[in-house]
Amino acid sequence: MKAKLYVLGLFFCLANLSAQGQDTNTNGVRTDLGVSIQVYPAGIIPTINLEHYLNEKSSLLFRLGGNFVDRQDFSDVNITEEGEGFGGSVGFRKHYPSGKGKFIAGFNVDVWSLNIDWTDNIGPIGGQVSGSTYTLVVQPWLEGGYFLPIKNTKSQIGLTAGFGREINAITSGDEVEQGFIASISLQYQFSL
Repeated sequence: MKAKLYVLGLFFCLANLSAQGQDTNTNGVRTDLGVSIQVYPAGIIPTINLEHYLNEKSSLLFRLGGNFVDRQDFSDVNITEEGEGFGGSVGFRKHYPSGKGKFIAGFNVDVWSLNIDWTDNIGPIGGQVSGSTYTLVVQPWLEGGYFLPIKNTKSQIGLTAGFGREINAITSGDEVEQGFIASISLQYQFSL
């Protein structure tokens, strides 16, 4: 429920800001503001994005947001793992015009501060134990996708796929799952 309210709030705020955007595109250099919703098998990541174009073919991407985790039965470490936290990422993208839109390819590094509540079995005699673990997750990942401009606006919508690895860089408490991750992201952004 928190994730849904967070995403709705982001879209509402950015929709109001999009009417105020001014076209400052000179030699491909511009800045876009937007939102994204990234979905992976064990969670959802809503973010606010700032993409600064260095030229027409490359840009830097900055994201801030929340990471809402529900690993269900994906964890090899515990029976359940649920939690949330905040963080962000820094990335680099290359842009390849194609048709009415463009393909993108990028590399990102996310850092998430997560609190994970978990449950696990106690040996062969049965019973369960539960606890909480704090972990600072570093997540390098590659992305690729396609962006399409929205007619008669300075905005665009894109769909990307990502593949990377979650690494528990700092952990306070019992071990929680880490490993490879794949995701799909829906993004909306407009030129400032």
